This record gives sequence, structure tokens and C-alpha cells, in this order.
Amino acid sequence: MEVHPVDQERWDDLVELFGPSGGTRGCWCMARRLPPREFAGNEKNRAALERFVQAGMPVGLIGYVDQRPAAWCAVAPRPEYHAIVHSRVLPIDDPDDDSIWAINCLFVKAGYRRRGLTWPMIEAAVEYARTEGARLIEAYPVKTMPADPGRGVLTTFLDAGFTPYAENRTRAMHNVVVRRNLAD
Repeated sequence: MEVHPVDQERWDDLVELFGPSGGTRGCWCMARRLPPREFAGNEKNRAALERFVQAGMPVGLIGYVDQRPAAWCAVAPRPEYHAIVHSRVLPIDDPDDDSIWAINCLFVKAGYRRRGLTWPMIEAAVEYARTEGARLIEAYPVKTMPADPGRGVLTTFLDAGFTPYAENRTRAMHNVVVRRNLAD
């Protein structure tokens, strides 16, 4: 698998990967990035993501299998994720610290699932964040299934060298905040 940051040249590949549904129910990976009043359905979410890409902002990585878009990992400085830094259930420290990056979403296109693509996408996100100057990277995987698999599964992040930092405050969501120090 080859992995590349999404930029203007790779926008069409991301559109192909997400398909007309926008990945999951028209999200276009904007559910946690935009304030709730701006998260407005498939076309508006797609337009918002495209604006970020056109502006050259980091939005994530796209993984290719046999030169076809197969996997996605949303990764960017944590302050860019409105729902994360304003969360009432995730214990977030230093919400304005842009040296902390977040893996917000993992998506594997139907037909490529169950091929072990998630772990290499996480590793690529770690390296991307490191090259962009991040000192920490965190994620919010689920402890057990079924839950929101788009956040990843805890065991995969532990296998990728992340360590538990905190759990959400409600336990109803079964999310854990995991971190990996990038200064090493």
C-alpha cells in the first residue's frame, strides 16, 4: 500500500474513495471538524472538506492498493477538530496546542476491508504528523465493538505503539484517548 497526504491533486481520488455517500452517511469527515451548526449534510460537508483541501490545510491521508484509493485516515492538528476540543466527555488538555495532532477517523472502502489496512494507515499518520512538527499524536478508538468503528479499535492503536491516556467520561461510548509521543 502507498499512502499520501490528500492535496488538490488527490481530491478526485478522495471523492472516488468516499463515493456518493461521502464515506459514511454524508459525513465527508466533517462531523468532528465543523461546529454542529455547520455540519449540514452530504453536499455541504463535501464542499467544506474541499475548501480545506484547496486551502492547503492538512486533512488526512489516502491509502492506495494497486494504485486505487482504498483507505482514509483523517489526521490534522487537534485544534482543527471542533468536536474534540469542545468535548464534554473526552478529557482534553491544552485544547489550543497545535503540536498535538489527532487521528479522527479511519475508513476503508468496501472491497478492501479485512485486509489489514488500518494499521499501516495509523503508522503513516504518525510519520506524517511527525514530519509536520507534531510532538504528540492522539486518537479516540473504541474499546469494544460494536461501536463507532470509524475511530478505530483500541488494540490496533496499542499494537501501533500508542498508550492509554484517559477514557471518556460517560463510558457509554467506550472510547479511550490514546497517545503516542513523537519526540522520540
